[in-house]
Amino acid sequence: MSFLLSLALTFSVVPQGSPTAQDGAQASAKAPLLAVTEQASLRDKLAKFLADDAVYVRSTGKERDKASRSRDKSKEAFDDEWKKGEKKGNLIASTADLRAVFENCFLLKQPSFSVGQLRKDVIKEEQLEYHFFLPKTYKATTPHRTVLVVPGSATADGVGTWAKAIEYFTATWEKSPTANDSIFHVCSVPTGLELDPIPDYSRTGADEEEKRRNTAVFKTFGEVMFGYNVDRARVFLDCGRSACGYGVRLMTLFPDRFAGAILRAPTQVDDLRLGSLAGIPVLLLRTAASAAAVDALKQRLDEVSPNTTTVLEAADEYPHRGSTPAIEEWMKGKKRNMVPSKIVLEPNHDIFNRAYWADIDVADSLLTVQPDKKPRLEVVADRAANRITVKTVGVERFSLYLNDDLVDLDKEFTVVINDKAVTEKKVRSFRGLLDRVIVRNDWDYLFPVQFSTAVPKQ
Repeated sequence: MSFLLSLALTFSVVPQGSPTAQDGAQASAKAPLLAVTEQASLRDKLAKFLADDAVYVRSTGKERDKASRSRDKSKEAFDDEWKKGEKKGNLIASTADLRAVFENCFLLKQPSFSVGQLRKDVIKEEQLEYHFFLPKTYKATTPHRTVLVVPGSATADGVGTWAKAIEYFTATWEKSPTANDSIFHVCSVPTGLELDPIPDYSRTGADEEEKRRNTAVFKTFGEVMFGYNVDRARVFLDCGRSACGYGVRLMTLFPDRFAGAILRAPTQVDDLRLGSLAGIPVLLLRTAASAAAVDALKQRLDEVSPNTTTVLEAADEYPHRGSTPAIEEWMKGKKRNMVPSKIVLEPNHDIFNRAYWADIDVADSLLTVQPDKKPRLEVVADRAANRITVKTVGVERFSLYLNDDLVDLDKEFTVVINDKAVTEKKVRSFRGLLDRVIVRNDWDYLFPVQFSTAVPKQ
């Protein structure tokens, strides 16, 4: 399954241990049941099973039979260890244990090539070129903070001409402290393709153009994510000149993939809905020339999510290499939180309308409704009251993916939809949880319950 398709299927840039307190995030509801050594043993057996399962899926003929036996053996070993752990309590109800067991559960091989330099690669079937950088300290067994770089235009007035990856990386991150311990993915935007203009989806070809943009950025990043140990909790988006408007738009499509964003040449995005960015830290580099655009964008982001947007006065000329120390200081300690207590979904695309633990299944098309009637979903979890409050506009059906950080699933919980309450009791499913982790390639997407419903008629 392609990376973009997996995003579309389970979508909305993984806290390790307790979630960080962004936008009302809640800490794990219960203390762990298992000792650290027991968690590690379960994690090792899970990782072995997932690796064997991946081999089985790719195999054919006699090799598939052999792979099936290996997979069955490793699954049995994991199941036995899980049953042993369950003597201490219900493990699937313990999010602290689930995080410890699933963290870094995808086994990867140490690369055979030399690390510490920018490398070029190509997705051959689509001739998509990209570059990536593994630090000299890279270990395949350790998750690494990752920066997804969208290079800026080659010149200030350049339209559809993009800086070369090597030159741009040299001008921004090469030999920086971040390059000592972080992975970099530097995408290559096709010549002639503009990024910032907001698509008019009523125009023929607009969907295909946006697909080209997202493919150049996210499909190539998927190759890095599948091949190297990207810390899912610490993926930062870094956008250059003529790409910052696109970067904001990309985050609204996939908000739960990023720990934050760095915009080196911000531009106004007046026609873009920003509600889905609640809780996501954004760093805006400001110059005299960009001051008006920066101030306008900050005002809009503050209206969505106060105290998450930072303005940094640029230390030098674009692309602001002199600001690197301040950018690095801003990045410290930031992690994506997969279980914020409040989620707002304001889609800018009819397909990409999922985030974190909420999913709009059926809604009015953005092309056919008035601006104030565009689909919107606001969800708030109150664990103390064991209640989830949902407010909708233009939404017919939605799904929520739940764990015990959000509500106590041992008990009935209440879902209040547009002031109409329903009481639910759901059974946790390990199979459902595991499938979601695999499809997203995201070890912190830990939700053993799915709640799907139609919005009550008014």
